[in-house]
Amino acid sequence: MWLVQVIWGVLRTEWTSSAKPDPRHGSRRRLCKSYRQRRQQVKNFWVVAGVLVLIEPALPFAVFVSLFTTFVSFMYLDEAEESS
Repeated sequence: MWLVQVIWGVLRTEWTSSAKPDPRHGSRRRLCKSYRQRRQQVKNFWVVAGVLVLIEPALPFAVFVSLFTTFVSFMYLDEAEESS
């Protein structure tokens, strides 16, 4: 049941986060549309990485893919400048 609540919370956040970000908000960068699109692309990248780990279930490969995906995710989400 908790999984359904978590999924519902994520979906509700995605549906209600279409408002304009407040310029005084501390993390207004995360509320803009371009950041949400990049976050969606990172999610897709993680899905592909998960499929690769399922195809080749060796521990060293899984660790390498996980660390590489984490690095690329943080790099991609932090790369763009804030748009007003």
